[in-house]
Amino acid sequence: MSITVLIVDDSAFMRQMIKQMLTTDPEIEVVGVAVNGRDALKKIQVYNPQVITLDLEMPEMDGLQFLAELMRVNPLPVVVVSSLAVKGGEQTFHALQLGAVDFITKPDAKPSKEIWSIQEELILKVKAAASVSPEQIKNLPSPAAVESIPFHPEIKKGVVAIGASTGGPRALSFLIANLPKDFPWGIIIAQHLPKEFVYSFASRLDSISLLKVKVAEDGEEVLPGKVLIAPSGLQTGVIRKGEKYLIKLAESTALYRPSADYLFNSVAENFGAQSIGVLLTGMGADGAYGLKMMRKAGSITIAESPETCVIYGMPRAAVEIGAASLQLPLTAIPKRLSMLLQEKASELKNQ
Repeated sequence: MSITVLIVDDSAFMRQMIKQMLTTDPEIEVVGVAVNGRDALKKIQVYNPQVITLDLEMPEMDGLQFLAELMRVNPLPVVVVSSLAVKGGEQTFHALQLGAVDFITKPDAKPSKEIWSIQEELILKVKAAASVSPEQIKNLPSPAAVESIPFHPEIKKGVVAIGASTGGPRALSFLIANLPKDFPWGIIIAQHLPKEFVYSFASRLDSISLLKVKVAEDGEEVLPGKVLIAPSGLQTGVIRKGEKYLIKLAESTALYRPSADYLFNSVAENFGAQSIGVLLTGMGADGAYGLKMMRKAGSITIAESPETCVIYGMPRAAVEIGAASLQLPLTAIPKRLSMLLQEKASELKNQ
């Protein structure tokens, strides 16, 4: 059976282009189009689509208003296709928080050659969205009040490495916002994102977190309570210089830049047992083998369990090869990270 899609965009040109792109794939059927959110809510009742592509900037009822109403009355997988994915990073994050599965940056230019550049990504993300159930796209619980946790000073020589893809921005918003301000290890995140979006992503996480969040720079020191986001288009690893651990950025032609596998392998080599690996929601298998290397090096390794994954691809791949020492729902991961470090602190006190 074909994946049925409703296209929501106020531009007749974009509705036609998105339809042409999607219908080149025999597994996808465009069943209807809508000119704004209000129109889309009516068309959903008529066409009952499996997936919706959504522009954010529309008259009468914009994309965010539509998403809020859709998730209230009839949750469905939504892929945002909007130029605001870059120009209005905050609106894109809001869309993901409301329940959008993923987003694609719509080229500003009108020539069809520019527009067709997103075809492969669009088809891939629509197919992935079709596998997401309504339960998986409901809002995550809001971050609770986070308490400070006393840690032994020696516990500060470690790192939490996190990999994520589809569904990752929303998952990371929950995870990072639920960590205490005195979290004693540095955190490095490899999240698959368009290059133009990384700084908006880091800024958004920084605004909702008690920790300092920024995009990683070459030579930057990994420090307690600092969250470093791997820049897109490069590989991010760590090196040791004396007592310091520094970020090392590298050019790469690999499919994923940044790659969770690359980050995890580097952490396994340089931090060993003084690290925790976390693999969150995402398509494909990036991070699975790197997480296994971390586990072999003595790290505690966590894979997000399927009940909270938007896409249970990357975590599943890790579980299948024995890379994960723990499987946890996203809602349990922040507290478990703090508990694991408290246990390490207790071991140090008793030595």
